[in-house]
Amino acid sequence: MTRALALLAVSLFSSCDPRGSTVPAQPGGVPSNLVLRSYEVPNGAAQRLRSVLRELLWFGSEGKDSNKYVGRADVGPDGRLIVLAPESVHEGVKTLVASVTANPLKEPGTVRLSYWVVVGTPGKSEVPLAPGLAEVAPALAELEKNDGPMSFTLVEKLQLGSLNGERGQLQGRDTNVRQFTSVVEGQLTADITLERMAQKMETRVRLEPGQIVVLASSGAPTRDQTDSGRAVYFLMRAAPNDGAGR
Repeated sequence: MTRALALLAVSLFSSCDPRGSTVPAQPGGVPSNLVLRSYEVPNGAAQRLRSVLRELLWFGSEGKDSNKYVGRADVGPDGRLIVLAPESVHEGVKTLVASVTANPLKEPGTVRLSYWVVVGTPGKSEVPLAPGLAEVAPALAELEKNDGPMSFTLVEKLQLGSLNGERGQLQGRDTNVRQFTSVVEGQLTADITLERMAQKMETRVRLEPGQIVVLASSGAPTRDQTDSGRAVYFLMRAAPNDGAGR
């Protein structure tokens, strides 16, 4: 499948004008060489290929509300993959579909990620961990080994599910999460963006289902300039299900 993706990428570049634009457009800005075709994809893999193609066909943004695509892909009511793109792109799509047909992959279902925003204050507290933090207690214990004794407060917990190979977004109380997940042979790769107040984190991680990771840490936002001891920790746990495992 990797070779098929490489061939498709070559097809995509060959379909673009070397000056950075696509082929001559009809009035209204629509390219004139687009061809609509549908493909029979075995084992219900059309949604997965659609996700791959949508990422490959996107060539960036030309402005705040403008995106540049070489073509479009979707799944029809009958489960077939539908692609609107130049002929050269279709050659790559045929190779990709043939690769999936020859090497069928088990389709993972929804991937659920959980996020914790935790504030750590120096000094061990005699108060037990809040119920919302019990799930990440082992990770917090590791943080104390590295950063010293602390008392922890749960600021916010978020959970977001998305299909394998799809994007998801959640606006919490004061934390915004964007994720793109991909599960291959039981391993999860996730592109994560977390934004909270003036803090922003972008990263890519690979982990096993059920594994807890500390994504990042920073100083806690505060109006009191003398209060610099507290820290904010961003933790995540992956829990793929529907055939992807837990």
